[in-house]
Amino acid sequence: MCFLPLCITFLTCLYLLCPACVCAAEKLHYLDYATALQKGKDTQRPLLLFFTTPWCYQCTEMKRKVFQDKDIIATLNDRFLVVEVDISHEKGLKEDYRIYYTPTTMFLDSLGKPIIDLKGYIPTHRFRQLLRFVSGGHYKKTAFSDFEKK
Repeated sequence: MCFLPLCITFLTCLYLLCPACVCAAEKLHYLDYATALQKGKDTQRPLLLFFTTPWCYQCTEMKRKVFQDKDIIATLNDRFLVVEVDISHEKGLKEDYRIYYTPTTMFLDSLGKPIIDLKGYIPTHRFRQLLRFVSGGHYKKTAFSDFEKK
C-alpha cells in the first residue's frame, strides 16, 4: 500500500516536469563565433551565421517563424553550429564577412570557409531546402538555385 502513493507522486512529477523537458529540447543552441569555429573543426559540422540587428523586422520574423519550427530546430541542433551575430555590436564580423544587410544567413564549412549566403527573409520551406543543401554536401557539386529546382 505504501507503493501506490509513491507511484502517484512519481507520475505527477513526471507529468509536471515533462513539458519543461520538451520545451528545453526545442530551443535553438547558439554559440559564440570563436567557440563555433573551434567546434566546427573538431566535429566536422558546418556553421550557420545569422547576421541581425535589433531593429530588423525581417530578422524578428525569421526568429519568430523559421527558428521556432521544431524540425528546423532539431536539424540545426543536430547538424549545425549556430551563431547569431548582432552587427550593431559585433562590427569585426560585420567587416570580415562584408555584411551590410540584415538579415543575412551565411553558411560556413567546418573549417570556416563560406559556402553560401542569402540576404533577407527566408521562408520556412526554402530554409529547409537550404539546410538539406548544406548538410548533404550538395554545395560541392551544384549551385543552390539548381538544387532548388529538383
